[in-house]
Amino acid sequence: METSGLLLEWTEAPWDTAIYGYPVLQIIRIEVIGPSAPDDLSSFETARDRLGAGLVSCRLPHERLNESMLLEDRGFRFIEMVYLPELDDLKNRSLREQSGLDIRLAVEGDIPALRDIAGSAFRNERLYMDPRLDAELSDERYRRWVHNSLSHPGQRLYVVTGDGYPVAFFITEMFPDGTCYWHLNAVAPEAQGRGYGRRVWNAMLGQAKSAGAVRVRTCIAARNHRVLNLYARLDFRFPPPLMTFHWVRPAQP
Repeated sequence: METSGLLLEWTEAPWDTAIYGYPVLQIIRIEVIGPSAPDDLSSFETARDRLGAGLVSCRLPHERLNESMLLEDRGFRFIEMVYLPELDDLKNRSLREQSGLDIRLAVEGDIPALRDIAGSAFRNERLYMDPRLDAELSDERYRRWVHNSLSHPGQRLYVVTGDGYPVAFFITEMFPDGTCYWHLNAVAPEAQGRGYGRRVWNAMLGQAKSAGAVRVRTCIAARNHRVLNLYARLDFRFPPPLMTFHWVRPAQP
């Protein structure tokens, strides 16, 4: 949608629609370009209500305050700030640290254990933190993501084992420009606090390098400060952050 005051692009998130039982929408681009933007946004709200959407999310560059204020005026609420850590020039980095871990592509038999990890590891994420949403559905979202990644055409699910059991998993995707994107990763709750974090992340950097990646990128919520510190220790750089907003349909009285 493009008017004299507003540029807006949105789409449905079918994977979230399947979880929540009502349409979940994503605003993927919004730009305020004129004073009529508040009125122009009404056509999107009409489409949202016609579809019966219960949740709309939007992620904006941190400096887009005109857009964030417009959204907040229309019932959106700030949920999180996210960072996009990246490590470039991977092929020239020395990754000789001995991890003592085994990394392999997951198979169907690994899924129950990895689903258990996914169902309890993502308590800093936006859908879990928003008090208006069912936290259990957020856990289920990540369980399904793990299972569905086995058949995804581009994503790969890796299981990391140490001391004879799964200690972590990573869902990755390799792009044509040599970027290995880490979509989702977690250390098993029972393995946390035992020194696995740095070893696992270093091992997965080695995996990406051996697969031909020239860089690794990912996304992480600012509130997950322990993992942010881990990325900093591994020499990742942090481009400017993004803001995330949610609109949630008010509960019927």
